[in-house]
Amino acid sequence: MIDGDLDLLFNPEEIGEKINFEGKEIIVIKSSETFRTKYKGKAEDMGIYTNGICISIRKIDFPLSLAPNDRVIIDDESYKILDIEDLGNTYRIDIATNYR
Repeated sequence: MIDGDLDLLFNPEEIGEKINFEGKEIIVIKSSETFRTKYKGKAEDMGIYTNGICISIRKIDFPLSLAPNDRVIIDDESYKILDIEDLGNTYRIDIATNYR
């Protein structure tokens, strides 16, 4: 994806959504449907109860020190990172709140 396309997608007046990620306001793209599709049938084995979501973040906004199993604060709520996927100019991060 080229940067012009990213600018359009990450525009809060289009698909993007402003969030507070670890104390920094950034724009992401959220998808609960992507999360449900990816983890369908795996939820019970993994201990995921509810509130899982995939968020796409531009690489320039993502702290490089985060990894799966880390916890992050997004909009004053704690999430566990389940997976991070490199998609070129962005990362897709799978997170869940209710995780045991």
